[in-house]
Amino acid sequence: MQIKIFLVGMLIGCSYLFGEEISKRYVRRHRQLNDLIRILEIMRMDLSFGMYTLEEIFRNISLKEEYDFKKFFSTFADSLLKEDGKRIEDILEDSIEILYRDTYLKKNEIEELKKLILSLGKSEVISQERLIDLTVENLKKITTESKDDIKNKGNLYKKLILFSGICIGIILI
Repeated sequence: MQIKIFLVGMLIGCSYLFGEEISKRYVRRHRQLNDLIRILEIMRMDLSFGMYTLEEIFRNISLKEEYDFKKFFSTFADSLLKEDGKRIEDILEDSIEILYRDTYLKKNEIEELKKLILSLGKSEVISQERLIDLTVENLKKITTESKDDIKNKGNLYKKLILFSGICIGIILI
């Protein structure tokens, strides 16, 4: 009987931890969206100075340890530095997989960043700054949605999975 109670306790504890992990994914996504906004603001400042190439801008961003996008920007900057005849579209296509794999960003958010990067360097600085500002505004709208997701979906999953663990525990007893 004590083993059953111990196993039920373990089941409930594990279900609680599993719910917490799912909830934290929503928090990480929200943090990554805010980080991406900061990165775009840094990019806008670097472009406004006009002294940096795209490779240098992406390299400077990749040196910032506090962001989860270090690997993406580092790989992208390295690929830009190599002069192997690849177009920026191809380089970005190769590098963008890192964002899909290593971040909690959704496809539409990554596509927004991809469109922005592809438009950089193709017009005057003022137009590029406007595009960055527009992307930042779009991402800010998404951050309000992600904050709601933390409150609603994150807490829902946490409670639902814990409740499921308790129900299974009761059935086992």
